[in-house]
Amino acid sequence: MLWDPEVVLFAPESIYDTVDTLTEWSEISAVKSGKYYEVPIGPYNWMGRPPSVNRVLGIKWLSNLLYPDVFQYDMKNETREFYKLFYHCDVSDTQIEALLGRSTLK
Repeated sequence: MLWDPEVVLFAPESIYDTVDTLTEWSEISAVKSGKYYEVPIGPYNWMGRPPSVNRVLGIKWLSNLLYPDVFQYDMKNETREFYKLFYHCDVSDTQIEALLGRSTLK
């Protein structure tokens, strides 16, 4: 908290839904500016456990989130291609929105 981060990433099933109502988080720059995100998950966490191929997509997601001027990925398209390649499934726009809805710029 003393670092006053400009961006905060929350693990899935954490305090993401309530962080903007918690007094102890109210003065954090990331919360005040709405720059807090939940790491995507499906079928596994894109950055955490268990270690999986999803971390490859997680690297693209995070670089695009933090440095969109440098990493100009279309994350909907990247997600669609990734799931086709690694999971052999076609994801719908609705499914992609569910994956990225809490994880992209507000």
